[in-house]
Amino acid sequence: MSRRLCISTLLLILTCLCFVDTARAELLAGAAKESIVPPFPTKMGGFFDRLEPFTGVHDEIYARALVLDNGQTQVLIIGSDLINVSADITARVRENITRETGIPPQHILVSSTHNHSSPSVNRPGQIDDPNEKSAAFFVERFTKVGLDAFKNRVPARAGFHAGELKGATRNRQQRNDLVDTQVGVLRVEEREGRKTIATLFNFTGHPVIIGSNNLLLSGEYPGAAERAVENMLGGVAIFTQGAAGDVTVHRSGDPFMEIERLGRTVAGEVIKASGFIRGEEEIELAGASTTLNLAARQIPSLDETQAAIQSAEAELKAVEDTAVNKELREAIRNRLRLYSMNERFAKGLADGSLKMPEQYQAEVQVLQIGDLVIVSIPGEIFVEYALELRQRIKQLLDKSMVLAGYSNGYLGYIVTPRAAVTGGYEASISRVRPNAGRQMTEAAMELVGGLKQSQTP
Repeated sequence: MSRRLCISTLLLILTCLCFVDTARAELLAGAAKESIVPPFPTKMGGFFDRLEPFTGVHDEIYARALVLDNGQTQVLIIGSDLINVSADITARVRENITRETGIPPQHILVSSTHNHSSPSVNRPGQIDDPNEKSAAFFVERFTKVGLDAFKNRVPARAGFHAGELKGATRNRQQRNDLVDTQVGVLRVEEREGRKTIATLFNFTGHPVIIGSNNLLLSGEYPGAAERAVENMLGGVAIFTQGAAGDVTVHRSGDPFMEIERLGRTVAGEVIKASGFIRGEEEIELAGASTTLNLAARQIPSLDETQAAIQSAEAELKAVEDTAVNKELREAIRNRLRLYSMNERFAKGLADGSLKMPEQYQAEVQVLQIGDLVIVSIPGEIFVEYALELRQRIKQLLDKSMVLAGYSNGYLGYIVTPRAAVTGGYEASISRVRPNAGRQMTEAAMELVGGLKQSQTP
């Protein structure tokens, strides 16, 4: 090979290397928010005994969106101050946004804070009977906020940090402190000037501070937290709810004052965690999802449920006036709640007034944003599964994890096998079998394993 040819070859290699470096795509990010107060009367969600439509607005409720784009992959997260979002609404929003932006459906997450002071998308007194007028309204609002976030993209940097908030929640099913205290924070800022674009944060606790007698729309404590973060840090703040199936919040006093107090408390930890974040200009983005067929919970026959009720009532009566500890009496009452709900279901199935499918479809989704993995679950999964997933994902990928419940659909409570035996409110109205949480957990880990394989050199 001649000296001239060697020099030409070396120059060509150096030129290619320089081109690769300068062509490396920068992170773009955009955010937006949109009011989702319906301009028409509609019922509120969250409580079976509240059938009236809302009468006013205590504080505005919103849909908020964040788009991240690294030049190769795009992800979109839509958060909403709703009780839940259906799989149908999710599919329609995804279709609209994919058509306009090209973002793959499996890279679009549609979530809710599980706010019990929000409008419902279902007809009065129903669980799975959608009100099409409300559904169409939310589809339009969610589509708009997602497209606005896409249009608002600017050069950005992003990073994650996990804070911790103890003492704000309790496990209402086990009546102990088995909770998720993590406050996960993804800060997204403009590349120049570090102006906040969005703060995506995750906390675990049922938003039930305001009770069923309230007829005013409110964002509850998640909405108060979002407002406080936006007021302090700027940009758009998006709250995602964790595995709150069995986790509620401590509260006392005036409900509307309490939502502000707890909202500020959560926001304080978000703001603190945000201060530790040094964003990166180049981050990995990825997404994947899978749909599971989950068997419906088996309902005993009417004779079996009535026999179980009689047995439990006799058991409770035998210890009611004795010195037997309070925990035993409460355990019996929990089983009675389960048996009584089974009786209602059994009567409905017997007389034809209730239809239950043999199985339910459930989408499990995983998004990766740099050092953060988001696992989304379509329902109220118990907290043990989130704690397990966080540990396993850390071991496998050395990345942090938040679980976004109430996302891309809603299947109700996803309890543990233990809770299915001990009973209680959550187990009594669950739709799927007790192994559903395990199936979802393993499906999530399979998706996470796929991320690891795709990133292995």
